[in-house]
Amino acid sequence: MSQTSDQLLDGALAQFRTHGFAKTSMSDIAKAAGISRTALYNHFETKEAVFRALSERINSRATEAVVSAANLPEAWHVRLRNVMHARCEWVYDLLHDGAFGRELIDEKNRVCGGRVLSANDRFSALLVGIVRSGGIDKKKATAFSAMMIDAVNGILEAAETRQVAEANVDLLVTALSRGIGANPK
Repeated sequence: MSQTSDQLLDGALAQFRTHGFAKTSMSDIAKAAGISRTALYNHFETKEAVFRALSERINSRATEAVVSAANLPEAWHVRLRNVMHARCEWVYDLLHDGAFGRELIDEKNRVCGGRVLSANDRFSALLVGIVRSGGIDKKKATAFSAMMIDAVNGILEAAETRQVAEANVDLLVTALSRGIGANPK
């Protein structure tokens, strides 16, 4: 990604966090990025295209963090916890930011629908691999991973703050890991 694209996406993120998706205009994004509207339109045709590119950048960074956490030389349940937190970091940030976090999460799901599902499939496969490394058979690991993703989505939906979300993800990973037989401390 070019420096200009990063500058545009940084400006867009600042505007979306401050005003929400619905109330942010292309003019707002251009001004925040320090460029003209014409220059912005040379890069992105619509606000949705800006948001899609921003979501892809966030997803790319989250994927890097997830893969890094998955490859650490830790017990499987510790890697699982670290991977879940890496995957949720951007949501934690939005929950911490306040007023427009939920709107931005919903908008990401609307604008990026198919891409979200594809990323979730890759994430699920990674989780299955981590759980299987703990000696859990494939059928249980697959069910465990699906349950983990569904439960974390519920936690993130209900959490009012970053701290609550992080604590509940930790509790979930610990409880489910012990239940499947890892006995983590």
